[in-house]
Amino acid sequence: MLRKEKTISRIVKMEERIHNCSRCSEVRVCCHRPSTGKGDLDPDIMIIFSNECDQSWTKSKYSGIRQQIARMAGGESGVYHTFMVRCQPKICTLRRNKEVLFDGVLINADNRCLLTRRQCDGLMGQPDDQQTMNCLHFMLEEIEIFAPKVIITVGEQTYQYVFRAFGLLDPFQREFNEVKNKLFRSSEYLFMTADFNHSDLEQSVADLEPLFQIIAGSLD
Repeated sequence: MLRKEKTISRIVKMEERIHNCSRCSEVRVCCHRPSTGKGDLDPDIMIIFSNECDQSWTKSKYSGIRQQIARMAGGESGVYHTFMVRCQPKICTLRRNKEVLFDGVLINADNRCLLTRRQCDGLMGQPDDQQTMNCLHFMLEEIEIFAPKVIITVGEQTYQYVFRAFGLLDPFQREFNEVKNKLFRSSEYLFMTADFNHSDLEQSVADLEPLFQIIAGSLD
């Protein structure tokens, strides 16, 4: 219990720093609350997605993925998911035209724009390299706090940044399809690479089952 209480305390403090982060001020202005992780707080398995809006899934989808992976791992393993990039970039011409008049977040808790008083209709954009690098240390800190036995990277971008951060290999020298749904080991962690797609989500998660059969003993 003491370990879990310490973990919760460290995660809460980290999430406070994420919420107060201003490294990407041009992104934060249209993001009411940065994405944070969810799931078991003593996880054997951590799933890392690129960013929350990149998937456009509901909370139940993420919960379903965690449950499916827990079943494949034998049913006793705790599973936690998180995001490499916490604030979703948005393309908004209205904000650009009026930003000299405002300072601070322009989206409320209901996703309503304070400039138009309507639901935000900004187009989703992909985080650039600098925005990803600005967030990367939070993800590495989260891994260090939980110290999972297995880390699942979802998607090509997540694989590239995480593998470089842990010095596994140069991910830009190999096509993602060559390394997808495979196992890799660093000096500290066991990694799985995955690519969960919208059209057949359940099956793309199930594609990892042979890997869990290989490592079954390490999760006991």
